[in-house]
Amino acid sequence: MAVTIDKVIHDLDELSFEDKEYVKEIFDKMFIEARRAQILDRGKEAIKDYETGKSKRGSVKDLMKVLND
Repeated sequence: MAVTIDKVIHDLDELSFEDKEYVKEIFDKMFIEARRAQILDRGKEAIKDYETGKSKRGSVKDLMKVLND
């Protein structure tokens, strides 16, 4: 069963203020966990890139030198 955003918004509008706050807290936690998963995936990708030589390690000074050359 497909749920539309309009239906979710409509149903949310029917809730009490306290229930809306509770739903917001749940969504906030869901977004935080989703962002953590994205950061973890990106970290794993960065490690893989470093190990395979697709990225380099250095200081800001090193980066600026590469960009200016």
